[in-house]
Amino acid sequence: VLVAMNPFTWLEIYGPEAAKRYTHVSRLDVPPHVFAVAEEAFRSMTDEEESQCIIISGESGAGKTEASKQIQSYLSIVSAGKGSKEVERVKKVFLESNPLLEAFGNAKTLRNNNSSRFGKYF
Repeated sequence: VLVAMNPFTWLEIYGPEAAKRYTHVSRLDVPPHVFAVAEEAFRSMTDEEESQCIIISGESGAGKTEASKQIQSYLSIVSAGKGSKEVERVKKVFLESNPLLEAFGNAKTLRNNNSSRFGKYF
């Protein structure tokens, strides 16, 4: 479970360089980060062949959508060049799925016209 909190300012803690710090590293050996959660899920999927689920929770405006986009980005970064055209096709579908996923469980609130008030599940 990932709890999202919005600092209401952009932090320079995302991107390929940040992703490298979390790749092939135990979640216990690095500071808490959305990439640490994504890394653990990715390794469990690839190394142990176990299905994974990440639940992102937080109040309206907390950053659940941004956290889900960062997880998708991380998974794309760490799986780059991992295989066949089918792997690349699945990756593309996964990244393009965010608008569709946004359509479920969202509602207009005072703060946000497309608020995911009930969390994220993927």
